[in-house]
Amino acid sequence: MMNRDRTAQISASSSLRPVAILVFTAKLVVASFLVAQASLLPASPVSQVYGLSR
Repeated sequence: MMNRDRTAQISASSSLRPVAILVFTAKLVVASFLVAQASLLPASPVSQVYGLSR
């Protein structure tokens, strides 16, 4: 009984790992894209408010 519970617990956590890696990678890609877009923008009042002015 104990072995089944432990095996189910291990398989559940190992199946979540690729999803967590995918979500983290997607967030990194989106963040880098937004930073690149903000650096290409001319200095606007909105970008100055958020501290993105060069």
